Amino acid sequence: HELLDYHGVKTLIRTGTCGGLSEEVPLRGVVISSQVRAEGAISGQVFGLYQPAGPDPALHALALRRAADLGIACSAGLTICSDVFHHPDGRARFDEPRALGALAVDMETSALYRIAAQFGARALSLLTVVDHIVTGELTDYSERQALFTDMTRLALEVAAES
Repeated sequence: HELLDYHGVKTLIRTGTCGGLSEEVPLRGVVISSQVRAEGAISGQVFGLYQPAGPDPALHALALRRAADLGIACSAGLTICSDVFHHPDGRARFDEPRALGALAVDMETSALYRIAAQFGARALSLLTVVDHIVTGELTDYSERQALFTDMTRLALEVAAES
């Protein structure tokens, strides 16, 4: 909010981690959020539970094109935003989002897309799967920094070209 309201930023590209919800997206895979739905997250309470929001279409298309150009394997699709990443109900907690076709879950993309839309700004969320909720696979914390190379490179390429 502050970047948009006080500093006049017009383009936001988030890079972050997520939990995998689809077996089609491997551990360490890059996900481009083409739509997000919030469950009990604050952004969901403010803007509507499971109401969809999305990235700037031009940024999304550019990210897909640049990923292909750079040879970065990625998946694009629905992501879910949740306040609770590791829920006591385990994998069953995400049955509904999985039925909707969600690829991943994170905690920030919903607010990012909704606030950007509110301010007429452009936004894109690029994620790396570090915990796979369906398969139970986890990345070692020490390897996570190295995992972000493809995602960060893609973000910088999109930012430079947009």
